[in-house]
This record gives sequence, structure tokens and C-alpha cells, in this order.
Amino acid sequence: MKIAILSDIHSNLEALTACRERALAHGVEQFVCLGDCVGYGADPVATMDMLLSLPGLVSVLGNHDEHMILEGNTLPSPQVKQAVDWTRKQLRREHLDYLGALPYLRIERGVTYVHASAARPYEWNYLLDADQVWECMQAAETSLVFIGHVHVPSLYREVRADSAEQVVPQEGKAFVLNPSQRYVVNVGSVGQPRDDDNRASFVIYDEERNSVTFQRVSYDYSVAGRKILAAGLHPFFAERLETGR
Repeated sequence: MKIAILSDIHSNLEALTACRERALAHGVEQFVCLGDCVGYGADPVATMDMLLSLPGLVSVLGNHDEHMILEGNTLPSPQVKQAVDWTRKQLRREHLDYLGALPYLRIERGVTYVHASAARPYEWNYLLDADQVWECMQAAETSLVFIGHVHVPSLYREVRADSAEQVVPQEGKAFVLNPSQRYVVNVGSVGQPRDDDNRASFVIYDEERNSVTFQRVSYDYSVAGRKILAAGLHPFFAERLETGR
């Protein structure tokens, strides 16, 4: 079975729609969301409705999702607080109930899904280098872990008994996993990429071939940006969609 693994959608309906269409065109039968469904963007309701309609959806909690259900959390800036407060008011009770029931980590058919790290997933640590990724590998109960949170697609593999190294897979080309190695795959961000590429990012995991394929999808970020401005959210959240930063 082919599984589309999405993360960090951030209420970006245009990006989610483009990724859904790409995934279905590639024969995806199930979707996984690694968290941060909402936040920053102007379409939290429509995004949640589309997300919940995806086939076989499996989800875990992201830090922005947690902000929706745990009021009083410390937030990094007034701009983020405004977006969190605004988004919470838009969501319907069914959306909040769904987010509130999500686990920090899930294991499905021998694969770990988590927003930030399998090591203390509730602390929202950013895995930015091989040493941090190695800690995640050690903590995981499975040899394959999918994460998001950093908004930058990447793939790390175990190289010895005590370290990991980053691999640069080719976009759109299947990378076959070695069953004797451990891997951590950051699927990037659907709704707010931060690797200087404004295209939406997600991964297709092919269970039968034991492979991952990184997908980049163009979408109309200008429409998403104009909606952010019209909603009265901070312009920075719109501007960064164009630059992918």
C-alpha cells in the first residue's frame, strides 16, 4: 500500500489540496498527518474538513494543534499568539475534539509517526543535526520513523551502531530503504516550507517496495497569502509562503 505522509499543513488549503491531488494521482490509498494541521494560515476550518475526509487518515498531535486545546501555553511571539487565538475561534467543536484526542506518537504496522521526535515527543525538539536524529532513532521502537516540525525535508540513516548520517534523496525518485538499517524521515511541510523552496512538501511511503519518495508540489501561494492578509493575520505569515523561508 502507498501512504502519503503530510505534516505542518498550517491551515493552508491551497497547499493541502495540491498535495492531495498529487498523492491520489500516484495511487495513494492512505494518508498520515504528522501534526500542525492548523496555525498561521487563514483556512483552518476548510483545512480540517479536507484533512478529515482523506482516506484512512492517521494523525498525531503537533505543537500548534496542542495550542488549540491547551490554552495558556507559552507562545514564541505576539504574532503567533494572535494566530492561535484567531484559529481557535474559527474551529468547530468537532475539530477541537479531534485534535484533543490525538496522541503524541503512533506506531502503525511497524512504523513510528510523530511530529517532532520519538525521544520525548511532547517537548517539541527540533531535529537539526545527525546527533539529535540519532537520539530519536535510539528512542524509537521501530526502525523507520517519520517526523515533521522542522519544515525542511530530509532523510537520515543509521551508519554504525552509534551514529546517523543525512542522505539527499532525489526529488520524485523512490529511495529504497535497507531493512537492516534505521531511518528517520522528515517529510517537510505542506503549508509552510522553510528550505528556500516555496513548493509544498510531502512523502509517499510504499510499504510493498519499502521505499520513500519525496514530492514537491507547486500551488498558488499568492491566493493563500491574500487570505491571510484579509483575515487580519500578521503579513509575515503570508510573505514567507512566497520565499519558502
